[in-house]
Amino acid sequence: MSESTAEATTETAPAEVPAQEPDWKAQARKWEERAKANSAEAKANAAAAARLAELEEANKTAEQKANERLEAAERRAAELEAKATKAEVAGAAGVPADLLDGPASSSAEDLQAYAEKLIAFKGVPAEPETGPYVPAEGRRPQALALNGDGLEDALRNALKIN
Repeated sequence: MSESTAEATTETAPAEVPAQEPDWKAQARKWEERAKANSAEAKANAAAAARLAELEEANKTAEQKANERLEAAERRAAELEAKATKAEVAGAAGVPADLLDGPASSSAEDLQAYAEKLIAFKGVPAEPETGPYVPAEGRRPQALALNGDGLEDALRNALKIN
């Protein structure tokens, strides 16, 4: 009986059937139709969303509309107040109001543009002075004569000799 069972299982095993390739043109048409249907649905959804927004706007109460107008007016008033304050300070200081804004950002291009505005306001850029610099004083000393008492006094002060 075991021999007949083994023979039966080998006979009933399906032989490998070569797989058929799908009809690619039919598949492409099917997906094109789905895309068109989705596009039409998207347009219908957009129109419905616009209509919903219109209805919500129409259903707003007068109080809600007044609050929105009030908020917009308050924002505008704050902007104008800031501009007026800036203009007042700029006029009192004698500088252009746009210099009070500072650079637009900390990028190299914006900083360079702001520096050019400052130079244009100040005038010709000052060339760095040559000579010694006294950090404690924050200014440059006057030149001392080599044969004068000023040099001797400076040396005594520097060496702390009296």
